[in-house]
Amino acid sequence: MDLSNRAVLIIGGKRIGTSIAVECARKGADISISYNKSVTEAEQAASLVRKAGRSALVTQANVKNSEDCRRLVDTTVVGLGRLDVLIYMASNYVYKSFDGLNEADWDHAIATDLKGAYLCALAAVPHMRAVGGGRIINFSDWVASSGRPRYLGLLPYYVAKSGVVGLTEGLALELAGDSILVNAIAPGPIRPPE
Repeated sequence: MDLSNRAVLIIGGKRIGTSIAVECARKGADISISYNKSVTEAEQAASLVRKAGRSALVTQANVKNSEDCRRLVDTTVVGLGRLDVLIYMASNYVYKSFDGLNEADWDHAIATDLKGAYLCALAAVPHMRAVGGGRIINFSDWVASSGRPRYLGLLPYYVAKSGVVGLTEGLALELAGDSILVNAIAPGPIRPPE
């Protein structure tokens, strides 16, 4: 896809999202960046996008909430004039043993990593249809894509990211007729910031 004068919404860009935002801007896209709690990192990414000569928006949203997802997408469309690409990267990393998990831990991971991807796609698709198509890119995880858990203490994360693979495959089938291409990226281990 040629990104010239397109609008890209990046959800959860605290780590590698900044690099993706800058690269998309270099290719001519305007960027909308969402954050839940990491406002400083989101503002830094937006500053780099602006230095690359493109427009940047920063919006706070809780992706577990459908209203926030709709508001985030609508803010992007109003601010950038359209929506062509949705990149869903939001993740919840909480290391807890099976015996230490509770229902709230489970619900938080599933809602952030999986439900949020669905809610944001649901809000974005009508806008993509309005411009003749688009792209949805969901971030899974290499472990979830391998079909075999490898790390102790990440059960809800593993299940949620495995669900993202299924969601992506289902959306790809459902939205193909609308010229909306849906894919998942499953990165390997990424060194967290210090």
